[in-house]
Amino acid sequence: MDDSKAVDSVRSAVAALNDGNIQGYLGSFDPGCLRWVAGLDQPLSLAEVSNGLEQLNTAFESLHLHEDLLFGDHRFAFARWRMRGRHVKNYLEFAARGKPIDVETCEVYEIRGDRVVTTWTYGDLGQLFRQIADEEADAL
Repeated sequence: MDDSKAVDSVRSAVAALNDGNIQGYLGSFDPGCLRWVAGLDQPLSLAEVSNGLEQLNTAFESLHLHEDLLFGDHRFAFARWRMRGRHVKNYLEFAARGKPIDVETCEVYEIRGDRVVTTWTYGDLGQLFRQIADEEADAL
């Protein structure tokens, strides 16, 4: 895989996610892929990632992962994402109040062949919850 194919693979997966095609997104990942999230003791399995994405997609209207930065080489891709949407259905213990979200994360993807085999996610785990829970905050 040349340098642009690693980035293209990640970009293609996120395009599927932005179209609401979670299984299309996950199809770019090796079934044994682990997602290491800064702040969590254990990595998330692909099944756990799938479950989390389904919950987000259900609870947030117009959920979109915007690409702020994406580059890589033949083995790794790095991305800075901004997830945006509007909270329209209950999410975990948070009642929907129509509030917009704007959540920043960075991810590093290890790619082997045409599949992501490991992901490392960095960001403030609490920013989403603060945005939907803070009743006094103005809309974004």
